[in-house]
Amino acid sequence: MIVVLGRPGLAPQREDGARPPGGLAALIALHAAGRGATVELVGAIGDDASGDTVAIALGRAGVGHAALLRDPAGTTPVAGGPVGRPLPRLEAADVELGLRYLSDCRVIVVADALDEAAAAATMDAAGYHGAPVVVVMDPGASVPAAWERGATVLLAPDPDAHDPDDDDPVPFAGFVAGFAVALADGVPAREALARAATGGGWERAAE
Repeated sequence: MIVVLGRPGLAPQREDGARPPGGLAALIALHAAGRGATVELVGAIGDDASGDTVAIALGRAGVGHAALLRDPAGTTPVAGGPVGRPLPRLEAADVELGLRYLSDCRVIVVADALDEAAAAATMDAAGYHGAPVVVVMDPGASVPAAWERGATVLLAPDPDAHDPDDDDPVPFAGFVAGFAVALADGVPAREALARAATGGGWERAAE
């Protein structure tokens, strides 16, 4: 099983009026599920109608969400919609609680910014499961010391380099998903990274 940590939202509305799940965590989870992997999304959505829509859409796409917390402290983000209360950052207790529900975990993908305590909780859980950890970070963001315990850190693309209204503007989510799927299949990290980079059209990736 691939576990993706993050706070999903809703992508821009399509021509048919539907709003698919959006945000990097959701896109990685959807790409991985589309490749045939068993995927669970651990994180938080708002306790609102948009959160209901996200959970239903993820389930229909084959992404598990049993460990997706409903947090009334914030609203589910909706691309192009009104700006609500931002969801609080995932804390160590959220990570520990979410991962406690999952008995099988082969890869953990962190698609959200975590503080030091939450990052340490993630690495502890990964050590228990014997699972590699893949972390996606924005360029220039500070790196929690916990990631130095063996996580593979990937830098997300510059958000100014693409159309912000596109729900999957670059193949980055597919690249991360491909890397995670290969790791879950037992492919060594460097080979898995090379496969994902080639399959996603990426010329270069750094571990």
